Amino acid sequence: MTCTSCHNPHDGSRPKMIKADIPNELCLKCHTEKRGPFFWEHAPVRENCLNCHNPHGSNHDKMLVSQQPWLCQRCHLNTRHPGSLYTGINATGSASTASNRAVEHACKNCHQNVHGGNAPTAPYLGR
Repeated sequence: MTCTSCHNPHDGSRPKMIKADIPNELCLKCHTEKRGPFFWEHAPVRENCLNCHNPHGSNHDKMLVSQQPWLCQRCHLNTRHPGSLYTGINATGSASTASNRAVEHACKNCHQNVHGGNAPTAPYLGR
């Protein structure tokens, strides 16, 4: 993979000289498993891969723009179960169990299919 895999240095008619109208067209040429269609879609994935990924590199896993769970909490703050990172309440809603400050606590522990899923019983992109 080189710069010219995605960019055309001789075509200034498109933003950032990319070879497609939108970044997803380029990303999905190689990452076909993320294309879908999915029964349950994650809207930011359909809109733009760059919402979560930095194609030029990142020090986070899978070139994410931010570390999990902060990446997810940019949009999903306190939905369906407590999401605050700094409370004594974890995802079960109980203060008697371990805090959600656990090492490597991430949304993907439960919500593994973040790009979309086809399981009819998994509307929340779970297993």
